[in-house]
Amino acid sequence: MKSLNWYALVLLTVICSSCTVNQETIKRVEQVVEVQKDDSLTCSPEDQTRCADPTPFAAYYNLAQVSDKNHMLLLDHGEQSLLARLNLIRSAEQSIEIQTFIWVNDEAGHLVLRELLAAAKRGVKVKVIIDQLFSMGNSWLVTDLATLHQNLEFKLYNPVFQDAHTSPFEFFSALACCMAKLNKRMHNKTFIVDNKYGIVGGRNYQSRYYDWDETFNYKDRDVLAIGPVVEQITESFASFWGSPHVVRVEHLRDVSSKILNGEQSKIDWDEPYPPKAQKLIDQAQDIELIARTFFNEIVATDRVEYFSDTHDKPFNREARKANKQLTQKIHQYFANAKHEILIQTPYLVFSRQARKTFKKLRRKNPDLLFRVSTNSLASTDAYYVYAISYKYKRFYLKKLKMHIYEYKDRPGMMERFFTTDYINDTTRFGMHGKSFVIDNYLSMIGSHNFDPRSDVLNTESGFVIESREFAEKLTKNIELDMRDDNSWVVAAKEQIPFFSHISGFMATISRKLPIFDIWPFRYSTSYRLKPGQEEVLANHPDFYQNYEVIGNFPNVNLSSKQIQTIIISAFAGFAEPVM
Repeated sequence: MKSLNWYALVLLTVICSSCTVNQETIKRVEQVVEVQKDDSLTCSPEDQTRCADPTPFAAYYNLAQVSDKNHMLLLDHGEQSLLARLNLIRSAEQSIEIQTFIWVNDEAGHLVLRELLAAAKRGVKVKVIIDQLFSMGNSWLVTDLATLHQNLEFKLYNPVFQDAHTSPFEFFSALACCMAKLNKRMHNKTFIVDNKYGIVGGRNYQSRYYDWDETFNYKDRDVLAIGPVVEQITESFASFWGSPHVVRVEHLRDVSSKILNGEQSKIDWDEPYPPKAQKLIDQAQDIELIARTFFNEIVATDRVEYFSDTHDKPFNREARKANKQLTQKIHQYFANAKHEILIQTPYLVFSRQARKTFKKLRRKNPDLLFRVSTNSLASTDAYYVYAISYKYKRFYLKKLKMHIYEYKDRPGMMERFFTTDYINDTTRFGMHGKSFVIDNYLSMIGSHNFDPRSDVLNTESGFVIESREFAEKLTKNIELDMRDDNSWVVAAKEQIPFFSHISGFMATISRKLPIFDIWPFRYSTSYRLKPGQEEVLANHPDFYQNYEVIGNFPNVNLSSKQIQTIIISAFAGFAEPVM
């Protein structure tokens, strides 16, 4: 053990021997950037609107100013969510501020970057904070972003070894020596225009979040807020922008080196848009189409609050205790549920605190209806996390009396859920929405996955919305995802006298072991509706008559994947807190 610690120390010393950029280099870089950055404008400085396109959403902002009520719009459809962003970017007159966990320079990610650059050239102040670990893909692109325009600023959260791009060697070195720091990430997803319009939810900036990926797309969810609550998002963004954990991209080692050496990418930021992007831009400029697409779904709410963990939550235990706003609120709301909880999460790995809250709630309220929509092994983007949830299925079903619905990799209603212009017969789909509805009135939509990572290791954010009408819309959307066309039901196997009792006793002991969960007989399995039968809950007397068993891992054809899932479930329980 001592030799391993010594190796990790030496490795860290070698890698970080020049991690930070010294002040003299920073000064030189800033001088170069100041000269390189374009300061020309495509709009006259005298134009107070910055030559912005009109947006029909302005009517709701004006209404909010008069009524002091927030208006909320569910954005359940991927491409429509991108459409709303493009419309609002083009309507910006003063500022655009964006926080995100992932930004990939693929078709959707590059389109938004170019639109932000165009806004900056009109005179709009654009600020973007991105979590560094899985974003951008290379330091060439980040170097470009550092020098594009005076009105365009990018910062990265918690950069590994003070680089914009983490090489495979650096990543695995960080796993060996610096896992505690590597594991602390900014997971917030916010989008603010002019302090009037704010989008919060689960979507990052990558084609798969907007139905543009031919191999894999997410069924995700955002919500657009118009009204006073946007001020709260802006305040939270400002606190992150000034955080010591957020670094200007030109101050990073690899970026500053390229800037000082005069190295640039070969990206043509003025090339014509491809047909896919141009089509959506044309739609974003069509006021009647925007109104027709979105206005019928906008809801005036009773009350809305925006909650965000502070920028230092992952790094400071005392700050985490004092500022764990969103997690504390979520557990508080769950504990106070009276009649029904409906949750949608991509990863069904509740934290220890959440399990205790739910267990206590179930004892207090045995008749509570508790439904959860989540991923199947076939649809998940993280099968190792699914394996941990697999370990807890019996506890969720038997002790907490959850009704679990696992999303199909090829949902039957995909033409309703997704833009199908860019998919094919092999495109896979997964669930990425993070939401809940309590007692048909209180809703939450945000970035929080209700898992240990969201509780402790990530910064998270979200809206808590009080509105029966909004709750009904959100419930309807989640219930569509849970329909037999789109999800399989996970439920207990039909009980065999005596053996089921003994098996359940052994499974409980096995699950509680931190590493070895080796009992081979599982309490639950997956079911699908028999033709012509009615959908019912798993505790309904007709459930086993109406449904048929289809095994633990439907639509998973790779036996190696099944084996890995079982192995991780059996041997990797200790990793649960960081999943």
